[in-house]
Amino acid sequence: MEQTNASEKKNRSNTGLLLLVVLLLISNVFQFIMYNQSERHAKETQAEVERVTSEKEGVTELLEKMLASYDTLNTENEQLTVEMEAQREKIESLLDQVKRGNYDLNKAKKEAETLRRIMKGYVATIDSLNQANKQLTADKINLTQELGEVKGQKDALNSKAQELEGKIAKGSVLHTTSIVANALFMRNNGKQVETDRAKKAEMIKCCFTLGENKVTTSGDKTLYMRVISPDGKVLRATESDNRFKFNGVEGEFSARREINYQNQAVDACIFWTGTDELRTGQYIVEVYEAGALVSKSSFDLK
Repeated sequence: MEQTNASEKKNRSNTGLLLLVVLLLISNVFQFIMYNQSERHAKETQAEVERVTSEKEGVTELLEKMLASYDTLNTENEQLTVEMEAQREKIESLLDQVKRGNYDLNKAKKEAETLRRIMKGYVATIDSLNQANKQLTADKINLTQELGEVKGQKDALNSKAQELEGKIAKGSVLHTTSIVANALFMRNNGKQVETDRAKKAEMIKCCFTLGENKVTTSGDKTLYMRVISPDGKVLRATESDNRFKFNGVEGEFSARREINYQNQAVDACIFWTGTDELRTGQYIVEVYEAGALVSKSSFDLK
């Protein structure tokens, strides 16, 4: 009887020890699982922090580069200056909020890209203005030299110089990238043929390409052509009302044409088909728009 009780006690002791071992094992497994989850969560949190930090640094760098770019943009155009200053203030405000960490990074990135596209537009506009002003400055020098050689045109020269300076400030004077003028005669089949013979010449053609100008107002433009004969006279137009203002004075034109200009390069030709007899010598062809000389060319007839 005593042996049976001892055996039962021993079995219960073994069972309790086994249960304890199982509980310890379960506890260790649970702790191991919790540790792994905690470690994985910590790594994911660290990765997310690094990603957010990287995005924040990227947006910050982009905004700082845009501010540096605005420092290099210079223009005398008051409207552009005001607009660029407003955009600069937006960039500074967004940069401050990003650095403080109180602004949604995804939204900040989208706004930064929008601000960068606006800045690129200003860069292109200023470059176009600078190119236009260089060409206008060159045209002004050439025109001043030509008018300086004409007797009795001192007052007109001063007026034109002031007018041209105003156009340079606005950057709106048209110019040509190419111009060719010559005489033509008509064959019986109606085909126009170039000629350098005064006796055969029946009309004069001037063809040119108006260059791109982003500053001037788009729309219909009236181009005036003056053809000056070897004796210094302007070939008469077929229409009776053939006077217009140019270079600060009023004079005659030989022909005119309306074109629609949309700030892009465009080809055009003007024809003179008057009744004046053409003589031998050099002919000077000038093209004007809005009272300003657009371009000029010449040709000789034998």
